Amino acid sequence: MSKVKSQKSKVQSPKSAFSLIETLVAVAIFSIAIVAVIEGMATSSRNQALIENESKALMLAQNIMEEIEYVGDHHVGSDGGEFDGENAGFEWTCETTDTDYPGLFEVRVTVSWKEIETQRDVQLVTYLRTTENETTSTLQMEY
Repeated sequence: MSKVKSQKSKVQSPKSAFSLIETLVAVAIFSIAIVAVIEGMATSSRNQALIENESKALMLAQNIMEEIEYVGDHHVGSDGGEFDGENAGFEWTCETTDTDYPGLFEVRVTVSWKEIETQRDVQLVTYLRTTENETTSTLQMEY
């Protein structure tokens, strides 16, 4: 009979299932990790939108700058407007000022837009020199 009793004690196996506490801890750790991953994806998405808008604004500013250089009628003053169509929401201003050198003008083009709750802008500055037959420029970018 002692043999039967010893076999019964050997048949009982140690606990092989997870306890409730272990399961709750695992779910909590998993939840924290998922929240961090989702937050990282949201931040990445916001940064991508910011970069796209900044690139578009730089392209628009360069287009205005090239148009001013192409027209070649440089005079002191300012101008501005709003873009329409796919570029709606972007505004531009252009300021042309005299420099200390005759025939040399500073042209500053600013394109601005609203990003969530923040007003953002990019600015291009160039110096145009007007002579009777030619217009030359030097382009500088400022953020």
